[in-house]
Amino acid sequence: MWDVTVTIDSMMPTYLGDPSFKRRVVQAIADGKPADVSLLTLSAHIGTHVDAPSHLIPGGKTVDELDLTVMVGPARVVEFDEPGAITAEFLEGIDGLAADERILFKTGNSSLWEERRFAEEYVGLSVDAANWIIDKGIRLVGIDYLSIDAPGDTDLPVHRALLANDIVVVESLNLSQVPAGHY
Repeated sequence: MWDVTVTIDSMMPTYLGDPSFKRRVVQAIADGKPADVSLLTLSAHIGTHVDAPSHLIPGGKTVDELDLTVMVGPARVVEFDEPGAITAEFLEGIDGLAADERILFKTGNSSLWEERRFAEEYVGLSVDAANWIIDKGIRLVGIDYLSIDAPGDTDLPVHRALLANDIVVVESLNLSQVPAGHY
């Protein structure tokens, strides 16, 4: 079993414009209180998270309406060690990938978690890769950084395509220690 979540703290990178994580202690055992109690302030995009269709599609499903069975089961970790976007051509070249229901992309992004600022150059998916995923009936796709869209795609076309087709998007995975393969 691998824990592929990122640790949440106030210094972690956030997507441009997203608020950072904040924790304020409101009661402390050290001050004679019966329990430690904290107030947390965070964006829904802090740390490892699922994007619901409602994130970008008016009237789309919210996270509580997603089918949990999509998020549990066999997954394949695919390594992409090149700069630039993951393309349909790359996906087409991987034996048996189309038969997988859940794909997690391990890229050079995993090393970006060590930095304490947003990295403007990261690996995302191209629109043709999103269309390939849709056409193959893949149900969940994850990536190891803050956005599944490639840098500069401010209209978020990959998000929109995947979410409109009920494909669960998981972002901000830490796959740095996980070898490529079936899980």
